[in-house]
Amino acid sequence: MITTYRKYFEPAYGDPLPGTRIQAPEVCDMEDFGKWRKMHHLQTIADLTNDIKSCYCYRPIMEIETTDTAVDRDGAQIPLRIYHPQGEGPFPIMLFIHGGGWRMNNLDIYDYVPRYFAKYGHVAVVSVDYRLAPEYKFPTGLEDAYAALEWAVANAGSYRGDPGSVTVCGDSAGGNFSAVLCLMSRDRGGPAIHKQILLYPATTFLLKERTESEKRYGNGDHFLIINSELGMVNDYFADQKDAENPYASPLNADSLRDLPPACFISAECDPLLDQALMYAARLQDEGVPVDYHLYTGVLHAFINQTYQKTFEAMDDIIAAVPGSYR
Repeated sequence: MITTYRKYFEPAYGDPLPGTRIQAPEVCDMEDFGKWRKMHHLQTIADLTNDIKSCYCYRPIMEIETTDTAVDRDGAQIPLRIYHPQGEGPFPIMLFIHGGGWRMNNLDIYDYVPRYFAKYGHVAVVSVDYRLAPEYKFPTGLEDAYAALEWAVANAGSYRGDPGSVTVCGDSAGGNFSAVLCLMSRDRGGPAIHKQILLYPATTFLLKERTESEKRYGNGDHFLIINSELGMVNDYFADQKDAENPYASPLNADSLRDLPPACFISAECDPLLDQALMYAARLQDEGVPVDYHLYTGVLHAFINQTYQKTFEAMDDIIAAVPGSYR
């Protein structure tokens, strides 16, 4: 089994830009995690809204119409939010999968990101509110995302989407899901995915030693605390052996052949940087076209900030979507 791999390129591992905001690592109340998560979500939404309101794009993106619906999976209603571009279509489809360490965040926290894609890229975005750990263990949230992919393709006509251009896009844990959905699509015979856009994805739970990016940025003074020697997000799994499943650790899959072209969006000052670089290298070595964008001086989760590099990254994402208007 592959547990580590070469990197797509060797990064400089530089310092954050002077104006980069560095949040303290999250300290969760595990005795009442559900209550703590709800309060954290409300505060995060308030903070993000306050930031984005001062940006020129705020009013244009808020003109994007949305529809809230749901897909049924095993008797559970999995919320979806559709972002409708202006115009007649059909529009390229993006399934957007938010990050949050498999345990955090929701549609509202990431609302501005799909709005931007719909407004400036004329992309029909379906955002999925998958179920979270620790209440729901692997692979519940992942299968929710796969059900959302099936729904997005089967119902494309209802929101003027083009099933001939389907992109999966997600950040962090959502980047993990996006990478894995491509494996699932290949293994299960569909739905067809034409592009994978992976924002600072987690690609393996099986590292035995800390990577250079973990050593440099994973100690809490660059937002995240990650130490692969001690395990990562253990409450995502009911059985720690599940971490060996390629649908949890795609870097360790037997084969990455016959997957859609990949676009990587990485933050330089991110403990997960090397995981993305290893996955990109392995995709390339197995014949998958790779386009890699590294944004120097920014931290993990910078897509939810209002830096100039945030908007540059979102424009690069739009440009990577087959059939987008950017």
